[in-house]
Amino acid sequence: MTNVSTTDISGLVNAVRQVSRNQETLGNQQVVLHNDMSAMQRNQDSTQRELLDLKSQFVEYVRRDELRQNLQLAQVQILEVRGELNDKFGKFAEVRELATGTLQALDAGIVSHGAIRDLSEELMLRTPGYWLAPALIAVASWIRDEPELAAKAIGEALRRDNDKASLFFALVLRRQQRDRATAAWVRQYAARQDPAKLSREFVVVLDAVSTGAFGREAKPMLLEQMSEWYGRLGQDQDTVDRQVERWAKMIDTMRRPADARYELLPVLSPTWPQLKDLLEGATVHGAAEEMLRTTFEGPVPQSRDLHERVDGILDNLVRDFDAEEAPFRKREAELQAIVDAQGDHDLARKKMTAEDPLHEQTVDFLTLLSNAALHGDRAGASAGTQRFTLALARDWLVQGAGRLEAANIAAMPSRVELRAEGWTGWVDGDTDEQRLVGSLSEHIDRETAKAVSEVRMSGAAQAAAVCGGLALLVALLSAVGGASGFALFLLFVAAALGVWAAFDVRALPARRAEIRRKGDQRRVAAVVRLRGAIAELVDLRGEWQQEIAKADSLRTFAEGLTATAFVAIAPDQPRGA
Repeated sequence: MTNVSTTDISGLVNAVRQVSRNQETLGNQQVVLHNDMSAMQRNQDSTQRELLDLKSQFVEYVRRDELRQNLQLAQVQILEVRGELNDKFGKFAEVRELATGTLQALDAGIVSHGAIRDLSEELMLRTPGYWLAPALIAVASWIRDEPELAAKAIGEALRRDNDKASLFFALVLRRQQRDRATAAWVRQYAARQDPAKLSREFVVVLDAVSTGAFGREAKPMLLEQMSEWYGRLGQDQDTVDRQVERWAKMIDTMRRPADARYELLPVLSPTWPQLKDLLEGATVHGAAEEMLRTTFEGPVPQSRDLHERVDGILDNLVRDFDAEEAPFRKREAELQAIVDAQGDHDLARKKMTAEDPLHEQTVDFLTLLSNAALHGDRAGASAGTQRFTLALARDWLVQGAGRLEAANIAAMPSRVELRAEGWTGWVDGDTDEQRLVGSLSEHIDRETAKAVSEVRMSGAAQAAAVCGGLALLVALLSAVGGASGFALFLLFVAAALGVWAAFDVRALPARRAEIRRKGDQRRVAAVVRLRGAIAELVDLRGEWQQEIAKADSLRTFAEGLTATAFVAIAPDQPRGA
């Protein structure tokens, strides 16, 4: 047999001990490496978030730059359009400025008839084709008692624009309280009107009726005529549906943004976009009622002087742009919408789409009422006329709001989906919060248990254990066979491999405990977030119910409006007459 010295055995023992120390050092290095990898993962996640934030900032910068360029271009172009308007129609403005000024100067008696005649004739030469110039000459001729010239001027004004000229002469006669002549002009004007194709200047008629500017003969005649139109067009369901749809769209623009306190639902619920849209859609009813109450709050200021009241309407008539100006005015409105939207073309386009009927040359009577009610200033309607037309349009407003209410209620989901940590749950009217919490907790506990069960010896450690066992078996066989040196070597190898495997096994409980600790943290945090999301959902549903309930209040207020209550009495007309 081969003799093995004590020195050799001591060296092998020291070698085995060194291998054990090396294994322990390697284990410590593995822990450090694991921590470093965890830190690297956190840094990678942080870097990814920073990159996404940087991308978002870049996209926002590009968007802001695009809006800035759009805004600057619109501001330049609107100046060009206004310059072109001034070049082509600037002379019209001079005539318009002269209209009521002429009448007021004649009232005061401080301007000679000759001066007015000379100026009117000069403007007649400088504005060929414009109806107002011969109309002013006709007024001056009336005053100077020149019936032949007045008749020629009246004929020319009517030839250029029969409708506007007729209204102008009716209002001028009304200033002089010549009610019968006023009614004659109004009657022949109304007889020519097609309620399916009314021009913009008909708003002046609404203004004159609502403010009481027309006399006792013309006003009831117009009210009767408009009542007949309203009833006739109201039989056309398509026409009515267009008004209802228009009012629904207008009311829907009054949305108020959802409260910022909802922080967890947007994160945990895929249903959040729908919930947010429905909550904001429900706020329109309260906003619409607030708009109506503000519009009808307090008395409408009305001058007790007939001349002042009629002159206000005359100003609206003569300042209303003519047909040839319409394309330029529409382009100006488009550019102004872009400026108002701070360069946002999409927002400006939506606004112009909603206001399309304002820019039509002719509209039906119901659309004209909606124009005056929805866009009083833009349509040339006074505050009193806006109240009058709002009262006439109340049924469309109520139906439009009703459509929004019905669609909103029908779209409210019966249950809401929540997701957290790979778990999905649903909240409905019968859901028990504790059951959801238990379900989420069980889900996370199962994932944690699965992760713990997967913590076992590594493949290398398992191979080391097997190889170590084989080495030990061969060492025993070698020792029996007399190869003690080889057996001792194999014992060394078996010991080293056994230490490696033992160290790996010894680290398993700590790794499993760490997974359980993190699992507990996940469960606690997830449960807190889930409870918070459920609480927010309860708040949201309560807020939605409060807002949607305001539809009844809006309906009650609107249905209480009566158009005739907003028709003023003329200053020269006794009350009750």
